[in-house]
Amino acid sequence: MSEPLHHAPKGRKRSLTAAAMSFLTAVGFLAFAPAAAQAETTADHCVVNLSTGETTCAATQARALAADAAAAEEVGIQSVTLITLYDRTNYDPAGGTRSFVGDGSYTCSAAYSPVEFSVDYLDAAGWNNRASSVHTYRSCDIRLWDTVTLSGASSTWIDNLANLDTIGWSNRAGSYQIS
Repeated sequence: MSEPLHHAPKGRKRSLTAAAMSFLTAVGFLAFAPAAAQAETTADHCVVNLSTGETTCAATQARALAADAAAAEEVGIQSVTLITLYDRTNYDPAGGTRSFVGDGSYTCSAAYSPVEFSVDYLDAAGWNNRASSVHTYRSCDIRLWDTVTLSGASSTWIDNLANLDTIGWSNRAGSYQIS
């Protein structure tokens, strides 16, 4: 639905016209921008690359992973998925996903110490208290923490879990560690 047109006083017509042209130009550029660039602010499937620090978002999980792989390749690395958090149970991507990837040569250690990666603020990724299932890859396990900054109660180490509610951790994690 478009907004009604408002007439400007005679002295302001030129500045409003210039502003309108600037707005239309900006909208035109956005229309031709790559889909990944447009999706970054609205998509609910994002990949956080722990090696590069970049976050890539897209309309689907597969597109987000592909866009991250292409960006990683540009800087000379291959990205591999370490964990994926799902907004819904049973690894259902329909509610959104956050995948955390690392360098292609990376495989987690068999021991829980030392911890390979820590993400101490899931809210920065829009995922505080949101994960309902988690899938891990490359021998990685995940430990969830109740609050940001890896504080409060923590879960046991999790390999894969289709329903985090079975251990009391659905929609609860504020931070996590990977080992």
